Amino acid sequence: MITFGRKVSNDYGWEITLFHKLREFSDGVTFLETKINWDRYIGDHTPRFEFHLVLLNHTIIEVNVYYLHHTSKEDE
Repeated sequence: MITFGRKVSNDYGWEITLFHKLREFSDGVTFLETKINWDRYIGDHTPRFEFHLVLLNHTIIEVNVYYLHHTSKEDE
């Protein structure tokens, strides 16, 4: 598994993960799964953009751009 990332600004960061084994074949098989998500809701670590590609139980690439801060009850 290869993971790297950094801050884009004081409020946002990015992270990329490559070649991560998700589970064993004996637990089941994910043949192909793609997730593209652009969550604009203001909440815990959102807004966020996510792209995730899984092939045969392995993450090929996962890209996240996300809000760095946690929200509190006062922010809601």
